[in-house]
Amino acid sequence: MILGLFLFERFNFSYGEGKFSNATLAGLHHFYLKNCRSAFKQCNQSLVIAGHRGSAVDGQVKTQGEISETIIGNTEWGIKNAIQNKIEYIEIDLRAFKGAQNDLVLYHDSHLGKLLISSLLEDSRPQRIEDLTFDEIHDSAYRTLDPNKNRIVFFSEFLALVAGSDQKIILDLKFANLMEGTERTDAYESLIYQLNKHRIQSTRVTIFGDYRVLAAWNAFCRNRKPEDETGRLNYQLGYTVLGKHSENRFDVLIRPSRIFEKLSELHEAEAEFPILVLPVSFASHAMLSRAAKLGADVWCYGTEVNLDWESLKNRGVDGLILDQPDRNAE
Repeated sequence: MILGLFLFERFNFSYGEGKFSNATLAGLHHFYLKNCRSAFKQCNQSLVIAGHRGSAVDGQVKTQGEISETIIGNTEWGIKNAIQNKIEYIEIDLRAFKGAQNDLVLYHDSHLGKLLISSLLEDSRPQRIEDLTFDEIHDSAYRTLDPNKNRIVFFSEFLALVAGSDQKIILDLKFANLMEGTERTDAYESLIYQLNKHRIQSTRVTIFGDYRVLAAWNAFCRNRKPEDETGRLNYQLGYTVLGKHSENRFDVLIRPSRIFEKLSELHEAEAEFPILVLPVSFASHAMLSRAAKLGADVWCYGTEVNLDWESLKNRGVDGLILDQPDRNAE
């Protein structure tokens, strides 16, 4: 238990800034796989590969006036790279904003540290991307080596890029915990409007979120009027167990049954069982065994190390969400 607590607290698999090297964890996986092979589910099936925010782009982030190197996703270049490499799933983050006009914006963080914005806008110090207007977002770019190629992307633009392919898309709803009532409903309707406008079939769409986000999404889908054009919205769900939340770390270590209770609660009639999305540090044999008994697929995020991939695959993990998915495109 002490070792488990140490690993859960010390291994930080955040995106980009502050990322802890996975070399030690990979070594532990390799040792376990070599010496305890019978504990693993042997699997010859290929792993599902999803591009995390398209794919990674070298960039910078501004925090309290200081600029540091990091990797940035949700850029046009990263999305096009994932499309060109025929990555099976392309994951993006969605946020709502002022004057959205039936559109959303691709952006992970609520704060604006990854953006280059006009001096006038920077002087006014807006707190969140949700506070910006359409024109302000349109004139903003990511802090990448070539900002001209990485203007911030709207959801409608993303769908136009992927509409001609058969690749699947993952929509991580970052706005759902920030809104209530009609504001959140309007954002959901904007999402559905754009999917219908670009004729994206429901079988291509997976909705990601933590428990509260997906519970709110399910409630929205149940409450839509029968005469709504799209009818019932049976999109695949992905329940993301965020490693940074202390409640999740406690549950995985002490009461993992709670994670699976939530997973089962999110399962709607006539829909596929939700995918369980875990940080690699949570992908223990016990967690994967419980998921297998439920018949739930498990995807992992937080590693770019090839040794991890083989270990996780042999343990029974079904998919990986990677910052650099093109490395495994072949």
